[in-house]
Amino acid sequence: MRLVRKRSAFTLIELLVVIAIIAVLIGLLLPAVQKVRAAAARMSSLNNLKQMGLALHSYHDANGALPSGFVSTVQPGWAYNPAHPLGSNQAATESGPGWGLFALLLPYIEQQPLFNQIRFDLPIAHPLNRAARETVVKTYVDPGDAEGRLIDITDSGDPPAAGSAPVVLARAGVCSYAACLGTLAYEEQPFTGVFHRNSRVRLTDILDGTSSTIGIGERMSRHTESSWAGVVPGQELVYSRASVRYNAAQPSANFRPAITAVLVHVRSSAPSAQGSPGGFIGPHSAGTQFLNTDGSCRLITAQTPPDVFRALCTRAAGEVIPGDF
Repeated sequence: MRLVRKRSAFTLIELLVVIAIIAVLIGLLLPAVQKVRAAAARMSSLNNLKQMGLALHSYHDANGALPSGFVSTVQPGWAYNPAHPLGSNQAATESGPGWGLFALLLPYIEQQPLFNQIRFDLPIAHPLNRAARETVVKTYVDPGDAEGRLIDITDSGDPPAAGSAPVVLARAGVCSYAACLGTLAYEEQPFTGVFHRNSRVRLTDILDGTSSTIGIGERMSRHTESSWAGVVPGQELVYSRASVRYNAAQPSANFRPAITAVLVHVRSSAPSAQGSPGGFIGPHSAGTQFLNTDGSCRLITAQTPPDVFRALCTRAAGEVIPGDF
């Protein structure tokens, strides 16, 4: 007679061991996958910055100077007052139209049709510019930050009342980047960086060297929501709901004036999620990425000495930058 062997099933212990091994493998795999995704997002943002660098130089070649930080008229009679109660956060009385450097660069990042759609003679918030301002421009969205979407451009009063609900002035395509105006107060002149209201800085004006002067940097929408379109008169920048500094009881706490919609000044610290709504901060754990005015890029961490960071944000102050920067 032939003996028939019966195959026994897995025992409970064997099954638990297999499950444990699978769990360990998944535990080892997930961080690696997340690390690869984070690296890919950072490289994609770096590519965005490099495209902007090429666009800046193409614009300079075509126009003889870098684009204005934004184009706007300040109402007659307004003047910067160092003794103003809001200090460096004093807001100019903008008349618009407000279109910023990211809008001016559109033809140089293969967005000529969108550029042609904009009525630059009309304010950003004008109904005829709605379709244009609500377009999401891929180059201006850091994939490590958030998906392309529309954000609210808001005003909470001047100064905003505690707990006041912001008024939505317009909706527009999000931007994950901002340009540098230097190290002084927002409206203090002469500004020390590369971009400002109606500015026209030439590469030859950057006496500190284009490889040692920051033009554009990351500012994630999870910290502050702003648009590529530019500056809407009266708008204020506040912490986004995703920010670690957001206070639901005082949503307009630590607000910054309209100019910060596209421009950042560097005062006392390196990029930090604890910084003001108008500060630079990227979504990457390695640090915040910046575009130098020669088209190269650099990474600046929260541990960077503030004086070094400030020196990188001036165009002609003559500071000595350490060799490792």
